[in-house]
Amino acid sequence: MYERRWPVITAAIVGLVVVALLGWAAGRSSAPSDAAEARAGHEDGGAIRIVEGVPVGVEHSRAGALAAADNYVARAAETIVQDPPTFTRLIRTVWVSAAQPEALANGKRSRRQAPDAVANYEAGGRALAVTAARKLESYNGSRATVLTWGAGFIWGPDKRPTQRWFVGRVKLVWQDDQWSVEALDELTTAAPTPYRVIIGKPGADSAEVFDDVLDGMSAPIYGTGEAP
Repeated sequence: MYERRWPVITAAIVGLVVVALLGWAAGRSSAPSDAAEARAGHEDGGAIRIVEGVPVGVEHSRAGALAAADNYVARAAETIVQDPPTFTRLIRTVWVSAAQPEALANGKRSRRQAPDAVANYEAGGRALAVTAARKLESYNGSRATVLTWGAGFIWGPDKRPTQRWFVGRVKLVWQDDQWSVEALDELTTAAPTPYRVIIGKPGADSAEVFDDVLDGMSAPIYGTGEAP
């Protein structure tokens, strides 16, 4: 899984220590149905509103902070290498203004440092990133800190499917009626990682199966319906 330490959210995104997550950019611009569902969810009291394809945390509560962190971490992980325009929109929309220049500069640096990943995506490769679990470490109404356990999956025409797990910490601030990112770090401690993957059928770990079964699928937008 450490083939090329796919850059995900680099430390300097906010002047921090993240330099080596994945490049999981799955080109995860939300499908129209996902965006429509997100908007409907917000109207019903959901924690997320979609702004130009970016999931924005708009519920001022503990649950809202969790939903914001879920989306921000997963979306950054997927797009930093594969989909620079979407990554840029994410930073411009949900990072605090003071952290944006450094975040964007490190997105460019991550892509330069991951030529194999860039080539894979240009050849038609894909990736998905998900939030598997998380914990609200602190919350006082104006700020929140969330610990996240996530994973990224990447594959392509010349790349067998690969997974990577990580633990990150995101610090949020409530401003302008939304949760914004002040800091995002990957922890240096070992992230829980499965020792073995059970393959149900021969060939299930091939890029062809990934392409066929996951065609048209995208990672979920968290918190679009009932707040967690």
